[in-house]
Amino acid sequence: MKILVVDDHALFRQGVAMILRELYPDSSIIEAANAAEAMDAGSRHQDIRLVLCDLRSEEDAQFKALERLVKKLPKAAIAVISGSDDPADISRSYKVGAKGYIVKSSSSDTLRHALPLILSGETFIPSSAIAMLTSARKVERKRGATPTAGPKLTPRQHEILLLMAQGMQNKDIASELGMLEGTVKVHVKSILQKLGVNNRTHAVVTGIREGLVPASLILPDSGAGN
Repeated sequence: MKILVVDDHALFRQGVAMILRELYPDSSIIEAANAAEAMDAGSRHQDIRLVLCDLRSEEDAQFKALERLVKKLPKAAIAVISGSDDPADISRSYKVGAKGYIVKSSSSDTLRHALPLILSGETFIPSSAIAMLTSARKVERKRGATPTAGPKLTPRQHEILLLMAQGMQNKDIASELGMLEGTVKVHVKSILQKLGVNNRTHAVVTGIREGLVPASLILPDSGAGN
């Protein structure tokens, strides 16, 4: 398995590489110091399975770089490792296609927990982000303000969103609900459109924020938290 580690600090890259070699002894670690080197690595190694990146730069450039990397390596599981725990940064990372977000202040155990989940197609959301999303929802309710009309999903779409939050893919959802996989794909497309997102992970984040997905559903046991 080829793993790409992107960070401008060599010592940090080496530290992450040590953990990766412990977790995946047969893996090949590729290092990049910036977005340009990451894109070059993506061009030379189309079979990269996992990307851990911290693409830091001014303003929105980091998210644009991340989005380009997601498009360059569509089959790779891409996770951000960042010093920022700003919920806005976390949400935008998911929006452009990241499958997980790991805060650098987290312990190495978080990395060991998150990576197998991300590689298996599940979602990893930091517990701090979950707390922020659920707290914001509670504050809104306490203020007594009339909640804005959230996305209106059908009962079946809501059920599928909950299964998506547990990391289930279309084939698994179809088997669970006794449906055709093609029918599930149609529902997933509608869910993304109604939530105004472009990928499954961001759909889960938005679902938490809108109160459609209980935070307890994706706590550490099933794919989120640190």
